[in-house]
Amino acid sequence: MLNAFSPTRSLSVRMALFTIMTALIAMLALTLMTNRVATENAIASARHQIDTQTLNGIERVEMYLQDRRSGVALTAQLPLVRLMLSNQEDPEARARGQSVINAVQSTFNYETISLLNTAGQVVLSTNPALIGADRSQRPEVISAQRGALGMSDVTTDPNEDRVYLHFTAPSYGSSNQLIGIVDGRVPLDEIHRLVAMDANRSGKGSYSVIVDRYGIRLSIPNYPHLLFHPSAPLDPAVAQGMISARRFGNNTATLLQQATTMPEIVEGINLLDQRAEERHFFSGTLNSGEEGESVIRKLRSADWYYIHRVPIEQFYSVVREQTNYALLITAVAASVAVAVTLWFVQNSLRRPLLHLVETASAIAGGDLSKRLKMQRRDEVGVLASSFNAMADALEARITEAQAAQAEAQRLQRIEAEGRAALERSVAEYLTFVQRVANGDLSQTLRIDRDDVLGQLGEGLNRMVESLRAMGRQSQEAANAIAAAAAQILATTTQQASAANEQSAAVAQTMAALDEVRAIARQTADQADHVARDAQAALNVAQQGIAVVEETVQSMSDIRQRVEGIAQTILSLASQAQMINTITGTVSELADQSNLLALNAAIEAARAGEQGRSFSVVAQQVRDLAERSKQATVQVRSILGDIQKSTNAAVAVTEEGAKRVDAGHRLVSQAGDVIHRIASEVENGAQINVQMAASARQATAGLDQIGQALISIQKAASETLTSTRQAERAAQDLNALAQSLQRMVAVYRLA
Repeated sequence: MLNAFSPTRSLSVRMALFTIMTALIAMLALTLMTNRVATENAIASARHQIDTQTLNGIERVEMYLQDRRSGVALTAQLPLVRLMLSNQEDPEARARGQSVINAVQSTFNYETISLLNTAGQVVLSTNPALIGADRSQRPEVISAQRGALGMSDVTTDPNEDRVYLHFTAPSYGSSNQLIGIVDGRVPLDEIHRLVAMDANRSGKGSYSVIVDRYGIRLSIPNYPHLLFHPSAPLDPAVAQGMISARRFGNNTATLLQQATTMPEIVEGINLLDQRAEERHFFSGTLNSGEEGESVIRKLRSADWYYIHRVPIEQFYSVVREQTNYALLITAVAASVAVAVTLWFVQNSLRRPLLHLVETASAIAGGDLSKRLKMQRRDEVGVLASSFNAMADALEARITEAQAAQAEAQRLQRIEAEGRAALERSVAEYLTFVQRVANGDLSQTLRIDRDDVLGQLGEGLNRMVESLRAMGRQSQEAANAIAAAAAQILATTTQQASAANEQSAAVAQTMAALDEVRAIARQTADQADHVARDAQAALNVAQQGIAVVEETVQSMSDIRQRVEGIAQTILSLASQAQMINTITGTVSELADQSNLLALNAAIEAARAGEQGRSFSVVAQQVRDLAERSKQATVQVRSILGDIQKSTNAAVAVTEEGAKRVDAGHRLVSQAGDVIHRIASEVENGAQINVQMAASARQATAGLDQIGQALISIQKAASETLTSTRQAERAAQDLNALAQSLQRMVAVYRLA
């Protein structure tokens, strides 16, 4: 029973197993494909979510940094601050400046506001301990000295162990010159608070980090013990420089030595710097030890990098649940498919096939009366009908084969007798044909048969008789052709020799004529060249006369225009003087606007928060007045240059008028000389034209003689060619006649 269902002995079982395996593979492939698509969608969704959260975190930090910059920039524009920086030794100015920076500290939440002179030394501060400190070497102070807003790195101040950020802005006086610098100092507490807002925003365990260009963590609220620790080991030179500068206080060396192993963060920083990408996704182990997905972006206003990290397990959990559910459905469907397939194969395929095997075995054993009895219209029914038809045809063919076998034995005996007689006749005919092929045309074949072979023998005898007649005619023709070919060959050889001598003589004559003709043509060309040169010289002389006359007229026009230019330049000088008066008026208006803006800024500072917007407008008016004043200074400078240029131009025009008069006289003298030259050139040109005409006539006569000799040489060449062709034809004919004689001599005619 078990053997009946063995896959090695049962086709139906193999088909059932194949069907089940195909279905299982398809379902598993579909499940795995669905799982892969779901995984990719989960990763894409996670990346989109963490990237969006990163952008939100960056915007919060950017807004905070921008507010700090705006605060110091506004402070640098306050009139009382500018007054104090302009009069640093004035006690009243210092008192007013102190009140202003105290108000700014409380308003913008700076820990310390300091005022620095242009050399970078603190002259006033909300923290008296900082007065007198030298900050000239700090990058943010150097940036402010160059006229730009500055922001420091995250670092400590001298004699302190706490880490700060410094924001600086330049302050300008009434003459638009740098008079000092405003410095605002803040701790990192607010940045830590802003970064901490991202905790668990993208899922449980998600958090954000800010690192600098070396991968040092500047803010990591979720893991404060890692603050100021590098993400990966630093370059020894970079680490030594930070330790020497006490970048993070007295514990800088200890902090930098406690680096973690997260090279993917440093790699992401390098990719953003090299490729100028907006973001970079990467996978790796989080600080919690879980596997996670992360994104890194660079801040716009600082050399910082914002990283948002999310444990990826929470995104995969949904995918795993869907996959397990799909696998369960696949298992249930596979079990049902197995049962249904086995039942169907047993009833619809296995039983009919077993019946077919039994019937086939009986027919193979010799029982041709066995047939299949199935009333089905499917493929099995068609197979049964075809099997019955095959059995009927097999039975009929066996009967026919037995009758055909007896008839074949009878025909085999008759064929053996005829084959023996045929072999004898073919042997005689073959001997006869071989003799004819060897050239013996004197024999005749003996014929003693009335069948097809007898007719073949008669045909062979007639063929041999015809060959004997053709042989006699060929021998006579070959002898005649050989005699004629020898005579033609001798004649054509003599003609070729004479034609060759004639062609050589004509060639020598042509060579001599070519030399004479070349000399004549060279003479004619030289005469033509001399004539053309003379005519060209004449044309140039005539053109020179016309140019001189035009030059005289142009010199008169130039003199008149120079006088007009002098008058125009004098008029321009008077207009420049009027513009100078107008610029003076504009400069006075700019001074008044500047004073008005300064008063408005002072009133806005006194008004406090309500006057802040008006102080910005006042500052814009002051800037406009300063630019107007600078423009008037530039215009005055340009007008001075214009007046100098006009004076020089008047002197140049007067000198030019004198030079024009002298040139007019020189051009008139040159015209007289050119007239005399043109007369002499015209006489020489007429003589050269006559010489060139005579040389051309001589050349034409030589050309006609050359054409005649060319025609003679061409005819001689054609004659020689024809004679050579006739000679080769006679040689070929003589060789053919000799070959024909040899061929005919092979046959024996009698």
